[in-house]
Amino acid sequence: MGIIKTKINDALAKRFRKRAMEKYGYRKGAVKLALEDLIKRFTSTGKVDWHALKGTITSELSSVELQHSAWKRVD
Repeated sequence: MGIIKTKINDALAKRFRKRAMEKYGYRKGAVKLALEDLIKRFTSTGKVDWHALKGTITSELSSVELQHSAWKRVD
C-alpha cells in the first residue's frame, strides 16, 4: 500500500472532507475512499475523441509550445 503525504489549503481540505463524507458516508475511511476514487479517475487512460477537440484551442503557440507550457505548470 502506498503512502502519499501532502499539505493543502485548509479551506480546500475542509471542502474535500465535507464532499467525501457526503458521498461515502460519515464514517471512518470516507476521505481515503474519495482520494482513491479521485486518483483512479485522474490516472485512468480512457480514450479521447481527438477529432472533437480539433479547433477548440485558439492560440498563437504551436502544439509543442503548448505542451511545454502545460508541463511547466505540472512540475
